[in-house]
Amino acid sequence: MKDFVRVHRKFAAIIGIVIVVVAAWILSDATAVIRGELLARVDVAHGRYFELGYGLPAPWVPEYTRLLRERYGVEHRPVAGCLVSKSLVSFVRAYNSVSTAAAKRKFGHDIFMESCNDAKRSWEQKLLNRYAQHPSLSSTP
Repeated sequence: MKDFVRVHRKFAAIIGIVIVVVAAWILSDATAVIRGELLARVDVAHGRYFELGYGLPAPWVPEYTRLLRERYGVEHRPVAGCLVSKSLVSFVRAYNSVSTAAAKRKFGHDIFMESCNDAKRSWEQKLLNRYAQHPSLSSTP
């Protein structure tokens, strides 16, 4: 075996790199939940509250983000667009399960649902006001 490695160093190096890359990829998927929970616990222990998100955001998300930050000091952070890996979804769910539970305990109620409902209502009201200012948009032919 030593002779093979000595004679075929480049080939052995390539095989070694492939093994390391595959192992890292497998471990990344397997440890996503643990990493998400651990990182959230560290953030909460340092008084930092984040909610992670991915995907196409609803139109009221900017208002939701503002309300969370201004009312509670909680940051909503998009970490990916619409294309996400299984490990990222696992990481985000694990992170949010720890961080949102901690924020709910700290503030005594579901600040996320409250902020979401308020942001959605505000967005809907702005939309209605916009249509009210332009009657031609709201009339049906």
